[in-house]
Amino acid sequence: MHDERKLRLTRRSLLRHSALAGAGVLLAACAPSQPAAKPTSAPAETKVQEPAATPVAPAAGGVTLQFWALWGQMLRVWEDIQKLDIYKELIGNNAVELKTGFGAEVLLTAVSGGTPPDAVAHPAGQYLDYYARGVLLPLDDLVAASTIIKKENYLEGSWNNGFWKGVQYGVPALEGFLRYGLNYNARLVEEAGLDPDKPPHTWSEVLEWHKALTKFDNAGNLVQIGLDPYDAMGGSLQFDNGFFAALSWGWDWFDEEKGTFDLANDKMAESLEVMGEFYRIAGPDNMAGMRQVEGQGTWGGSFNTEVQAMIIEGYWHPGETTFEKPEVAKYNRASWAPVPDSRKDAKVQGYGGHYILLFKDAPHAKEAFKIAEVVNTKEACDLIFKIVGWLPALKPYLETADPKTYNGLEFYFQSIKEATDWHTPARCPITGFVQTQYIELREAVYRGQMTGKQAAEEMQRRCEAEYKAAGFA
Repeated sequence: MHDERKLRLTRRSLLRHSALAGAGVLLAACAPSQPAAKPTSAPAETKVQEPAATPVAPAAGGVTLQFWALWGQMLRVWEDIQKLDIYKELIGNNAVELKTGFGAEVLLTAVSGGTPPDAVAHPAGQYLDYYARGVLLPLDDLVAASTIIKKENYLEGSWNNGFWKGVQYGVPALEGFLRYGLNYNARLVEEAGLDPDKPPHTWSEVLEWHKALTKFDNAGNLVQIGLDPYDAMGGSLQFDNGFFAALSWGWDWFDEEKGTFDLANDKMAESLEVMGEFYRIAGPDNMAGMRQVEGQGTWGGSFNTEVQAMIIEGYWHPGETTFEKPEVAKYNRASWAPVPDSRKDAKVQGYGGHYILLFKDAPHAKEAFKIAEVVNTKEACDLIFKIVGWLPALKPYLETADPKTYNGLEFYFQSIKEATDWHTPARCPITGFVQTQYIELREAVYRGQMTGKQAAEEMQRRCEAEYKAAGFA
């Protein structure tokens, strides 16, 4: 059994064991609408940011429910959701105060200080760090009584990942469809003399496109890159998304049942060397400098400015790009995410997504379950898909969504039938910590400070030590 004293949540302990304070963990369909610049080393603590709020007052006899959702995009759709008849029916006399854009440390401070919001969607991606530390309200009884939240309606992997040790803590909500595809700008590809109708599939093919698409000015300054393999989903290692390198090279990096890591292996080492080569071609300092330019951050920023021609992204990319940069979105296409030459016939895809969590120390956590019901109705899902471009993990809704709504989205729907390798995120309770080590060590490789083999072995050592120190071993 775990030592409960070691698993007790404090702001310091969760910061230590997770990447919740790291700028590198924010997602596009999982991040504020203004992406942060990519860290060039292990991410530092996120600057505390007071949440943006939509203050409202409850009706007589009602209460105000505090709902925090990290994504800035929620502000675009929440006002319309509140106008729905189903919202008024479910929320009743209560009011919902939505807060977005909060720094990860703001949530940690609130939770560890005993003043958490009633509900949160997207706690910087690291759901298991909260699941495993006893701060959430079990949802089994609330789900059993719900006429809206029903297991059979959800994608199996998305539903199952709302549980920890047999107890349900998360309800799939707001965003929860497929995670991987190589999106590319057909105009930039054609200008480089490449055929946009024949996208690359193996890493060696993608590298050739990267070389052709990467450009420097006469002074040697980087002006365009083909692909940053660690941007967006390519560099993600999170519970809501998974670990792309492991999917691409085809191995399981963590065994939940045994509590063991498999990181010091040839596939991990090779992934670090291969993905690092993209940085060596463009220049690590050039890449870091490009990210510091306003509007050229990760999670789609540089793609939107047409500084980056390719990006490894989830299904949300076509829709989000349409809303953020329609003149670029019209050139967006999507194909299979890259795999090594040794797996050239593999077509990889993965499920993942987000959840609504309720905090047991919050004053109105049980009442806030109605928020999870609202956003899982067809009416709310229609608005979210139309206004933000996100799809839920609801099978009945996915059957009705039009794959041709956004350029590139159709690939993701087609991939359901064609994918040969499926991936769901590993259930590791120190996933956040693993992410921070990955960010640090992969940079050491592409800067020539370590070999891929050395970095893989060091990552294994650090993760084993942290797992034990966190009380899970």
